[in-house]
Amino acid sequence: MSKTGGRLWAALVVLACSVVPVLVAPARAATEAGADSASASAAAHRKTERDRIAREREALTARRHQEEAVCYQRFAVEDCLRGVRAKARETHDRLRAQEMELNDAERREKAAERLRAIEDKQTAVPPAAKRAEAQVRKPAADPDAAKAQRDTEAHQRAQQQNSRAQAQATEQATRAAANADRAAQSRAKHEQALQAADERRARVEKSRADALAQGRKPAAPLPAPAASAPMR
Repeated sequence: MSKTGGRLWAALVVLACSVVPVLVAPARAATEAGADSASASAAAHRKTERDRIAREREALTARRHQEEAVCYQRFAVEDCLRGVRAKARETHDRLRAQEMELNDAERREKAAERLRAIEDKQTAVPPAAKRAEAQVRKPAADPDAAKAQRDTEAHQRAQQQNSRAQAQATEQATRAAANADRAAQSRAKHEQALQAADERRARVEKSRADALAQGRKPAAPLPAPAASAPMR
């Protein structure tokens, strides 16, 4: 190739490298804008759902207190309380499952954003002049070798993504199991405390009945039961 032909080829390469970023940049900007809009919409949806769950929990606590108060006015107190608590526990578990699903979706979205940022840094394109100079100086690459290198890099990226996904899944499963265990322990302690209070109340009532039957002055009644703590 003559010197004139070489200079012409270099000029064409520089021109092409200058035009391509101009064409690609708007498309990339549009893609990033769409991703940001979708992320904002998902965040707004999660906030709305969390507010709804909080309101339903408050209503559940108030309703349970009211129904338990009614149970203490009935003859079969224990059966009534068990029914009220079972119904409240079912609603509480449903709300907790919805909350965990929102948390998992938020973690997945943040992980995807971090991965996107890493990929953007890795695919950053050098200035057009440097690319043109490198292409002019660098001899033509072997197509087979270039394809093999691309395949190797793609395989490595896939392995890294799979490793990250597996680590996130393991972390989420561990956290979910720990949350479920803590919730079960909390419910068990709460039920034990309520049962102990009921047993004490039953003993006092029996003592009062025995005293009345024997003509003795009965002991003062126990104070009204305090409102149970909200379920967590």
